[in-house]
Amino acid sequence: MLHTTQGIVLHNVKYADKKLISKIYTKDFGLLSVHVNVGNSQKSKVKAGHIQPLTQIELVLSVKENKEIQHLNEVKCLFVYTDLQSNFNKICIAQFLNEVLYNCLKEQIANPHLFDLICHTYQWLDSAEQDYNDTHIYFMFELTKHLGFYPTNNKDQQHIYFDTIEGKFFSTIKSFPLGFDAYQSTLFSELFNYALSSPKKLNRTERKTLLECLLHYYKTQMPGLQEFKSYHVLQEMLNEI
Repeated sequence: MLHTTQGIVLHNVKYADKKLISKIYTKDFGLLSVHVNVGNSQKSKVKAGHIQPLTQIELVLSVKENKEIQHLNEVKCLFVYTDLQSNFNKICIAQFLNEVLYNCLKEQIANPHLFDLICHTYQWLDSAEQDYNDTHIYFMFELTKHLGFYPTNNKDQQHIYFDTIEGKFFSTIKSFPLGFDAYQSTLFSELFNYALSSPKKLNRTERKTLLECLLHYYKTQMPGLQEFKSYHVLQEMLNEI
């Protein structure tokens, strides 16, 4: 049975001439592995430019239960990036977010709120003229809501130190990365008030500290999580800001 849904391309693996296995996060089915025949002629239903990572698409596909790889029939681009395709800083941030999603999203379950978060974040990053260098910080924090380990906002004068195992603040400190010190915990707690519409402008030290804290929190909550290859490129770019 054919279904029409929206999706965002996360990753492609070429296995033959003009043939791909594409990982696509869809609005109605969650994460899918999709077999794609790519062509560049006018008659081709799927063109290479429509199936590149980060592309937001509408797709027609055949979805069969208990089948690991679905078949993509047609696709069209829903949103055309402008600045995101040429701005090196934005490209670094977007590629890092894409790798986070590719490594963290596993379930084939519809989550329209998560899908909208992903699309809105990329569109905002594309259009933002300033104050976008912390987009990955905001996104990783928001993503924990959908991955099942959103932190508890219980920091007060007694509960000072964040515990990465329990996901909340305690009065006693644990050594990093099992816990954060007072400075790290304070920075981390301020993320509860962060939003793309009203971003907190971070300096270089704060940005680096928060990213390291978030990465260790992810690793604690998701054992076996692979290292993000784009992390080092992102860090080099951010160190120049």
